[in-house]
Amino acid sequence: MKKNEIFGWVVYIAMLAIAIGIGFGVIQPLVQGQSDVEMVMNPILLIIIAIIAGLLANAAFIELGHILGAKIGGYGIYSVNILYFCFARHKENQKFSFSFHSFDGLTGETCVYPKNIEKNKPQAMVYMPLVLFLVEVIALSVLIGIFDGARVDNPSLISWEVFCITILTVGAMLYLYDIFPAALDSKNDGYLLTVLTNKTNRIAYNQLLLGNYQIAMGLPTVEVEVYDAVTDFTYNVNDITLYRKLEEGKLVEAAEIANKAVLSKESISERLLKEAACQKLSLYLLAGEKEKGEEAYKEMSMEAKKYASNMNSAPALRAHLCISGLLDKSYQETLRALDNGDRIIRKSPQGKRSIEEKLILEALHLIHEANPDWDLSAYNVEEPVTDKKEEAPAPEETPSSEEKEDK
Repeated sequence: MKKNEIFGWVVYIAMLAIAIGIGFGVIQPLVQGQSDVEMVMNPILLIIIAIIAGLLANAAFIELGHILGAKIGGYGIYSVNILYFCFARHKENQKFSFSFHSFDGLTGETCVYPKNIEKNKPQAMVYMPLVLFLVEVIALSVLIGIFDGARVDNPSLISWEVFCITILTVGAMLYLYDIFPAALDSKNDGYLLTVLTNKTNRIAYNQLLLGNYQIAMGLPTVEVEVYDAVTDFTYNVNDITLYRKLEEGKLVEAAEIANKAVLSKESISERLLKEAACQKLSLYLLAGEKEKGEEAYKEMSMEAKKYASNMNSAPALRAHLCISGLLDKSYQETLRALDNGDRIIRKSPQGKRSIEEKLILEALHLIHEANPDWDLSAYNVEEPVTDKKEEAPAPEETPSSEEKEDK
């Protein structure tokens, strides 16, 4: 088990310990023996409502802290996502609009970009959520004290005391995850703080943020260093160049960048390792490097193959589509991947969607050529989808639709 996986288990166990400790050590003694008259509602229902309220409130406070920290650090904001409720700036009109979208984080994600790579400092984005949590702790502690003293004369106030304690407990669990100083399975501020210990890393992080912003807005991306030794942090830095290569149609070069992460399996998280394996395999096959693609498939772990089959990301979808259609020759699995294509691509960051759509169409085109007897008429298999279209015949040599079908 890798170090980040161990840390993940440690954090989840600690979060569970907080919940059990407060639940059985504080809340249960309070509600035990209380009559329905003394409680405003059933205690279990009250706690469920309080957990939901605590999750919503604390998720909002964390992202509000990120927003305030971004403003303090001099960053611009182009997306705020709280529990899938996303307000993002669109590249077409630069206006914010609402949508439901996935995120990288425990309860949300705020996407920012530096206005000055050298001067902007992101540390405030880590500290401000903690400041807001401190305010929350003080406010709820005061209310809990007031309710505890007043419930002698008004027993129903015990319900509000339990409500506040539950919200505070949920907040403690979420902030423990957020400030834990190690890479976990979702993005957290504590790990970011360990990365930003020196100016070099801070500038590299700003380059990463700027590159992600430029991809999202469809702008030319900055040239950034490609790291040979890949960690969870440098994986995301390399990802900027990887997608720039994909946009330029340089699939083999992009696959080689993914391979750097595959070779760094001791220093990156299991999730990113599986993602990199999917990138490497699919890009080699799409580039026509069948031998390298087959070799990449042989080297994939069972966990990586399962990750591809689950298709929880665009690279995983791409890999499963290429495996099913070009290597395993599984018609049903190919259709399953194609049927999930639109849903998975919509989950991709805004600036990567057009690239992913282009790659999926190219995969479909190759699968159609490799399996001409398969019925793929429900999908657009004729449209040229990569920069290879520049090598297409001149207009007078373009084959007729009948010739295309024969093909």
